[in-house]
Amino acid sequence: MKPETQQVNTTQAAELLIRAKEASIADLSGNVDFLEKKNADLQARYTALFKLNQLSQECNDLESFYPQVHSTIASLMTAKNFFIVLYDQTFETLEFVYYLDEKDEKPSGIIDYQDYDGSFTNLVIESKQPLLLTPELEKQLFDNYKIKQFGVRGTDWLGVPLLQNGLVIGTITIQSYDEKIRYNENDLNLLTFAAQHIVGAMVRLQDQQRLKNAVNARTKELMAQIREREKSELLQESLYRISELTTDIELDIDTFYSKVHNIIGQLINAKNFFIAKYEKESDTLSFSYYVDEKTSNLAKDFKPRKLSNRYSELVLRRRETVLLTYQDMMSLHLEGETKKPQDDIHSWLGVPLIYSGQLLGVMVLQSYYYKTTYNQQDAELLNFVSNHVSAAIKRRELADFERRSHELLEQQVKLRTLALEDEITHRKQAEKLLKHTAAHDSLTGLPNRTVFLDLLNHAIACAKRKDDFSFAVLFLDLDRFKVVNDSLGHHAGDVLLKIIARELLAIVRKVDTVARLGGDEFVILIEDLKSNNEAFEVAQRITAFLQQPFTIDNQLVYTGTSIGISFSNKRYSDADTMLRDADTAMYHAKDNGRGRYEVFDDSMHQKVQNALSLEADIREAIGWQEFIPYFQPIIKLDNQKLKGFEALARWQSTKRGFVYPNDFIPLAEETDLIKEIDIQIIEKSCQQLKHWHDELGCDDLYVSCNLFSKQFFSTSLPQDIEKVLKRTGLAPHHLRVELTERALLENAEIVLTNMQALKNMGVKILLDDFGTGYSSLGYLHRFPIDVLKIDRSFISNVDEHNNNRAIIRTIVDLANNLQMSTVGEGIESLADAELLQQMDCVYGQGYYFAKPMSSQDTKDYIIQKLYYSKNV
Repeated sequence: MKPETQQVNTTQAAELLIRAKEASIADLSGNVDFLEKKNADLQARYTALFKLNQLSQECNDLESFYPQVHSTIASLMTAKNFFIVLYDQTFETLEFVYYLDEKDEKPSGIIDYQDYDGSFTNLVIESKQPLLLTPELEKQLFDNYKIKQFGVRGTDWLGVPLLQNGLVIGTITIQSYDEKIRYNENDLNLLTFAAQHIVGAMVRLQDQQRLKNAVNARTKELMAQIREREKSELLQESLYRISELTTDIELDIDTFYSKVHNIIGQLINAKNFFIAKYEKESDTLSFSYYVDEKTSNLAKDFKPRKLSNRYSELVLRRRETVLLTYQDMMSLHLEGETKKPQDDIHSWLGVPLIYSGQLLGVMVLQSYYYKTTYNQQDAELLNFVSNHVSAAIKRRELADFERRSHELLEQQVKLRTLALEDEITHRKQAEKLLKHTAAHDSLTGLPNRTVFLDLLNHAIACAKRKDDFSFAVLFLDLDRFKVVNDSLGHHAGDVLLKIIARELLAIVRKVDTVARLGGDEFVILIEDLKSNNEAFEVAQRITAFLQQPFTIDNQLVYTGTSIGISFSNKRYSDADTMLRDADTAMYHAKDNGRGRYEVFDDSMHQKVQNALSLEADIREAIGWQEFIPYFQPIIKLDNQKLKGFEALARWQSTKRGFVYPNDFIPLAEETDLIKEIDIQIIEKSCQQLKHWHDELGCDDLYVSCNLFSKQFFSTSLPQDIEKVLKRTGLAPHHLRVELTERALLENAEIVLTNMQALKNMGVKILLDDFGTGYSSLGYLHRFPIDVLKIDRSFISNVDEHNNNRAIIRTIVDLANNLQMSTVGEGIESLADAELLQQMDCVYGQGYYFAKPMSSQDTKDYIIQKLYYSKNV
C-alpha cells in the first residue's frame, strides 16, 4: 500500500470515530432528557397525591374541597370535563355535587337512581369497578342494550367508584370530547388510586358538615327554649368540644369519658354522674365511667351487673329519657316496676345512649341535695347532649378498634414474615403426612390396597425378568370377627385388628409387606422365596398365633384365620389376578373347616367358574319363573290332622334339570338373589293354596314360607307381601312367614317394624331353627313371634338322648309362657312324634308324616287326608 493511501484511510477512520462519539453523546443526552421528564412526571404525581392527603386539613367545607380535588386531578391528567356524583344507597338517589362539562349542563337537585339506569355512572356503581369507556366499548355495550344514551356523546369516558367499607358512596368521572385527548389504563389506575385518598377526606368533611349542621340547627332550637339560662354559647361550645374529642384518636378512653363529664358539668350540675354500656350478648351493664360523692366503695357499687329492676334498666327498657323525683321513684317501687330507692336520693335523670338505632348504654345524673333538682329543661338538654355523646362514644370505639386492628395487622405481618420458613416446613410435613395417609390404612397404619397392588405388580415384573425370583401372596380373613363386633362392639373389633396388625409385622421378615385391604382382610407379600416351605411356615405361625385367645376390655376373645396362598407364576401378568386367586384359595380354606391355609390350584379356579356359571343360570331362572314350591305337611300331633304346609324352594331348570336346594341356595344367599327367589316362592305358594281352597274346600289350611334374613332389613317387605296377597287373592291369615334368629341380631329396629306391620296385616310369624342362635332368649319378649320351630338337631333320635329332651322341654315351656305355639321339625319316627306330643309340642313335620311334595302330589295328599277325616 502506498503511503498516501494509508494516510487517507487513517484520516477517514478518525472522522468516523469522531462522528460515532458525537452520536453516542447525542443519544446519551436524549436518555437523560427522557429520564428527567419521567422524574418530573413522577414528582408531579407525588405532589398531587400529597395534596389530596392534605385537603381534609386545609379545607373547611365541601364546597372548597371539590374544586381543589378537580384542580389536583387536572394536574395529573387532562380533566376539562369533570364531575363528582354522590350515591345514597338507602334512599337510592344521586346528587351531582361538583360538575364541569363543555357541552352538558349540570343535573340539578336530588335525582332518583332509577332515572339513571343504563348510564355509565350506573355501570360503575353496580359493578363497584373502575371503567374506561372507549367509543368501541361504548358501541358494543349500546348494541347489546347494556347502556342508554345520556347527554352529548363524547370520545373517552373514565369513571371510578368512591368506596367506603366496601360500599359505593359515589363516583368520580373524567370525560373527553376531543379525539386528541384519550385516556389509557395508567390514567384509570391513577384516578382509582386518587379516589382512595379522596374518600377518607370527603367522608370526614361530610361528617363534620353534617355534625355542624345538626349542631347549628339543634342549638338554634335550644337557644329559644333556654334563653333565660343564657347558656346558648356555652352549649354550642360544649357540643363542639364533644365533637372534637372524637377526632383526637391519641386520647385514651378514660380521659375521653372524663372530658365528656367535664363538658356536661358546665351545662348541668353533674357531681354524681356515670356512663354505663349495655352488653346485649351477656345482658349486662358495665360502668365505663362513674363519679359519686356519697359512695365510699365505688368499685363495688359500680361493678358490672346483670340487668335487674333498677332505674338505669328502666331507661334501657323504655329507650327514652327518665326524669324522677324521690316520690316518683317510690311510686315506681310500689307498682313493682323498680326496686326501692335510696333514702338520700333527691332527683334522678337518665338518658339512653343510642346510635343509629343501636342501644349503647345509659348516661345518668343524680342529686342528693334538695337545692339541686333536675327539671324538664335539664332533661331535654341532657337528651340532646346524649345524641352527640353516643356518636362520640361510637366513633371513639370505632377509632380504637381501627387502631387496634392496624396494630394487630402490623404485628401479624411481622409474624407472618417470620413464620414463612416455618410454614414452608409445615407444608412439606403436611404433604408428607398426606402421602402417608393416602398410602396407609388409618386404623392399623399398614399399607393399603393401592400400595400393596403396586408392590405386587413390581414383584410380578421382577419375576418375569429373573427366572430365579419367586414370591408368594397370603390372603388372610379372620374367622368369627363379626361375632366380636356384634357382641363387644366395633371398638373391640378395632382393638383386635390393631393387635393382629402389630403381631403380623412381628411374624414376617422386614423385607416382606403386610397390608390391610379393609374390614378383617389382610394380605402379605413374601418376596425372594428360597422354597415354598417358607410361605407355609409363615402361614402356620400366623394360624397358630390367631388360635390363641385375646383379652380385650377384660373379655377373652377367640378368633382364627383362614389363609389362601398363591405362588408366583409366569401366567400372572397383573396383581389383581394373583390377589383374586389367593382370595379364592382363602374361601376354600374356610369351606374346608377354617383355621387352616390352602394353596390355589386350577381346580379352585374351575370351582369359581362353576359358581359364576351357576349364578348366571340362577339369574336367568328368576326371570323365567323356574323356581317352584314343594310342600311338606304340618300335622297337629294330638289328632294327626293336617293344618298346613311349609313351602320349600325347588328349581326345575331348563338347562340343569331338577336342582335341589343345597345346590343353589347357598350361592343365592351369598349373591342376595335369594330375595327374589323367596318372593317368587311366596307368590306361587299363595296362588296354589288359594286354588286348593277353591277347588277342594279346604279353606282352613295355611302355607308357611321361608324368608332370608336380609328380607327383613328391607323397609318395603310389608308392601311386597301385601301386593302378593292382593294378586293371589289369599287372605293374610292363611300365610305364615319364617325367619331365622340371625335376622333378630342385626338391624333390630327395622326388623321389629316390619314384623309389626306384617302382624297388623294378619300374617303370622314363625321363628325357624330355634335353639341354634346366640341371643334368642333376649329377643323373644321383644319381637311379635307366634310360633317357635324346634330345630331338627334336637329332635333327631330324641328318645335316645336325655339332653335333647331337656332342651325341647325348656323350649316348649318357654313358648307356652310366652303364649306361642311350637312346631317340631325333622320327625322321622312314631317314637319321635309321640315323645314330642307328651312334651306338649303342638305341631310337627318331618319324613315320618311326608316328604316335601310337588303340587300334584300335595293335592293327592290333601284329598287323601280329607277322605280319611270324613271316614274316621
